[in-house]
Amino acid sequence: MAKADANKVHPMFGEELIKTGKDLNSLYSEAVMLSYKITGRFAPGFDAKDLVAWIKLNYPDMFDKKGKRIS
Repeated sequence: MAKADANKVHPMFGEELIKTGKDLNSLYSEAVMLSYKITGRFAPGFDAKDLVAWIKLNYPDMFDKKGKRIS
């Protein structure tokens, strides 16, 4: 099984996802939709594990253990 790679998530793309205000469990679906809006492709170039790794690296205190956004 492939290891998560936070470097696959472009910082500007990740920031746009964070701005949506969605919980961690919904952000990858949002990434697919955003990728389609920008490029016309459903594949954002990273998987859910990569996105979670990027978020934990850049926003370690934004979500609780269950993936809910901490206000």
